[in-house]
Amino acid sequence: MTVLLLAGFAALLAAGCAPRLARAGWVVRAPGLALFVWQMLCAATLLSVVLAGLASMLHWGDADDVVCTAWRLCLDALFGHHGRPAQAVAGTGAALLVAMWARLLHAGWRVIGTERAQGRRLRTMMRLLGSRLPALDATVMPSPHPAAYLVPGGHRHVVITSGALRHLTADQVHAVMAHERAHATGRHYWLLRTVRMLHRAFPRVPMSILAHAQVCRLVELRADEVATRSNRPLTLARALVTMAETRAAGTVDGGDTAERLERLLRPPAPLPRATARALGVSAALLPAVPVGPAVLDRCLALH
Repeated sequence: MTVLLLAGFAALLAAGCAPRLARAGWVVRAPGLALFVWQMLCAATLLSVVLAGLASMLHWGDADDVVCTAWRLCLDALFGHHGRPAQAVAGTGAALLVAMWARLLHAGWRVIGTERAQGRRLRTMMRLLGSRLPALDATVMPSPHPAAYLVPGGHRHVVITSGALRHLTADQVHAVMAHERAHATGRHYWLLRTVRMLHRAFPRVPMSILAHAQVCRLVELRADEVATRSNRPLTLARALVTMAETRAAGTVDGGDTAERLERLLRPPAPLPRATARALGVSAALLPAVPVGPAVLDRCLALH
């Protein structure tokens, strides 16, 4: 029963909550909160799957001390000591866990390795071709296209092209730099790395596709939101148009330029504090939901 509850909860989050969150209109009004909700939604889904796999192996028979006997119970069920149905369920749970963690570890290794390789190549180019611009605390790279971006791999070094300095006004350059700094201070590279890992590990799972697309979209909206606290929205919008016209938008990881322009030119009203607080608390508690049935199952087993 516990396995079915946990699996059903994971399916509900992946097939029900994730698509609704992707279509929700309030995320444009609070992209930072929406990013947090996506994190908690993915965490709760993965946790539910892991606990379902563990429960399928651990719930056969009673135990005096679950910590000491957990592995013995796993092996007993897998070896068929509790009957064929128990062995089939335990085997399925074990296979699910092994496959999931293997794919996640492999995806993480590939994603992090790719980021590090890209970062090393770019840092080499920066040393050979770049010039430091202390006024912006950035490195200028020669390129005819206006662009600005962070060095891949979790670094906070900002690169801006000579084309950006040539095509953008001083105020627009400062607005673009504020946008990139917002990515760095908000640790958006960690969020992007996580969803890239999920998407690479499970490329055909609808939830991983949605999470990847939405996080890429929301980090751009969030960075715009932070940048406009110290710059005029119209200034950043004009910079976006200039960069899009020269096809430099491809250097931005995600985000819809039209949507970003609409939000900058017509800023939406922020969410009411009570609503934002309720959403945040609900999201924070979401990963705790699957823990309840698992803990209850163990408590019943101990008695």
